[in-house]
Amino acid sequence: MARTAGRPTRSKAEIQEFRSKIGKHALEIYRAEGFGAVSIRRLAKEVGCAPMTIYAHFEGKTDILRYLWADVLRDMSRDIETKLKSVVGPRERLRSAAQTFVNYWIDHPDHFRLVFMSTNVTRADVSAFVMDEETLAHFRMFSSLIKEVLLEDHEVKMSTDTLISGMIGIALCVNTIPDYPWADATSMTEQLLTSIIE
Repeated sequence: MARTAGRPTRSKAEIQEFRSKIGKHALEIYRAEGFGAVSIRRLAKEVGCAPMTIYAHFEGKTDILRYLWADVLRDMSRDIETKLKSVVGPRERLRSAAQTFVNYWIDHPDHFRLVFMSTNVTRADVSAFVMDEETLAHFRMFSSLIKEVLLEDHEVKMSTDTLISGMIGIALCVNTIPDYPWADATSMTEQLLTSIIE
C-alpha cells in the first residue's frame, strides 16, 4: 500500500522540543503581561503555527500552565540536587536544601508568582497538579531529608509540612511585601529549621 503524502510523524524528542518552544513563549508572555495575556491564538502566532497545532500538543491554556509549573519545579529541584552533591551529613543536607529552596523562589519571583499565585485557575486544576506523583516528588525530598534527621517517624509528616509551608511563607513575604524590612531570609529559614529539628 502506498503511503499518503503529508507531514512525517514526529519523534518523541521533536514533540518534546516543540512543547518546550510553546512553553518558552508562554513564559515570556506571562513574564511581560501576566498569565491572563496567554492565549492559544497568541501563542500560535508567537510560535509560528496554527492554533490547532498548539491543541495537538496541549489540551488548552490550563494544560500549558501545568507544563510551566512542572518545568519550574524541575528547575528548582535541580538547584537543590546540585547543591546537595557537595554536602555531607543529614542536618547539613537538610539545611542546604531548605536554604536553596527559599533562595530559588526569592531569586525567581516570576516563577514564584507563576507557581503559587496564578489567577483564574480552578481548585480542581491545582489539585490535579499538586497530587501528581512528579509534583509530589519535589516536596517529598524534604520528607526524606527530615527522616534522616528525626528519630521519630510519626513526626516526619508534621515536620515536613511545617517546613514546606514556612519556606513558602518566607518567600511569599519577601516577594510580595518587599518594602517591609524583613529579617534576612537565610536567618529566617535557619530559625524555621531550628524550631523543627531541635
